[in-house]
Amino acid sequence: MPISDKDAMHSELNKMQILALDDKSVNLLLLSKILASGDYENVVCITDPYAIEEQIARQPPDLLFLDLHMPSRDGFDVLAALRPRLSEPDMLPVCVITADMDIEVRRRALQMGARDFLVKPIDSVEVLMRTRNLLEARWLQRHLRYELERSGFENLERLARVAESRDSPDFEHATRVGRLARRVAQMLDLGSEFAALIRETAALHDVGKIVIPDSILRKPGPLTEEELTVMRTHTTVGSEMFGSVAASETIAMAAAIARSHHERWDGSGYPDGLAGEDIPIAARIVAVADVYDALTSKRPYREAMSDAEAIAMIDAGSGTQFDARVVEALHRWRELAPLADAIDSIEHPTTV
Repeated sequence: MPISDKDAMHSELNKMQILALDDKSVNLLLLSKILASGDYENVVCITDPYAIEEQIARQPPDLLFLDLHMPSRDGFDVLAALRPRLSEPDMLPVCVITADMDIEVRRRALQMGARDFLVKPIDSVEVLMRTRNLLEARWLQRHLRYELERSGFENLERLARVAESRDSPDFEHATRVGRLARRVAQMLDLGSEFAALIRETAALHDVGKIVIPDSILRKPGPLTEEELTVMRTHTTVGSEMFGSVAASETIAMAAAIARSHHERWDGSGYPDGLAGEDIPIAARIVAVADVYDALTSKRPYREAMSDAEAIAMIDAGSGTQFDARVVEALHRWRELAPLADAIDSIEHPTTV
């Protein structure tokens, strides 16, 4: 099935299995009715938290809704028990449900492997939005590696657009980042094969945003600390979608970029706090290309910056946020950009 066909993907989402665990039957009844209103056909509810492992082993779900506060066995204990299933190869997405407004409680759940959360009393629109986002990520994770190996680069850009369509109306951002990353790699003399590879894989740098709630992705103002914690999970989720064991050089680079493009040269970035040359070179290049294109593009909360303004901001981060060699390569590309673009139009006449 072509990854670009979102209608086909969504028709499959409604058949994926959803498991809900809550010790109160009335809560499960409400959740079930909400999911039924969204045409989800395969919902299983259980009230016994000690039965969760057996249920998942017998019938593995595609999404788990988990109540955090249960008297006999709380949600944190369940998350700890399910930890092997929350990472590769299962990558079971968990959405925790809680009435607790304490930020630390929700942050702890995210740190233990939960992907998202709902606050009681649950809102039907929010439930359906979270469900769709998490199941989309599940579907993409299943198809991603197969598509990469089956058709090489053919579907990479279209997959990037599926993720990016939730983040911005500017569907060309991922493409532009890939093209600029290629040019910077050429300026660094990393070889034609590396340059061609980064052009395609850079487009998937933000694929993990498929799991980030719209309320955070499209928020017009600054994010809260809690929202930032959720937003930053797109790096680890994105890399995990490619698998923990790379099956090819393509997948290895795509995973490295997705995970590490928000690392900083001085070690203050995320998710791993890598510094200097410990950060994969492909991720260092994409970090610069991504910021440059974001700054020079219009966003819901600001107008596009001029080229000079964007370069000034990137220069200010050279040696702290960015690899100084990559920033210098960006400068060299800008000097040669008119000629490089002319050559690119000849080499790739159908490239958008």
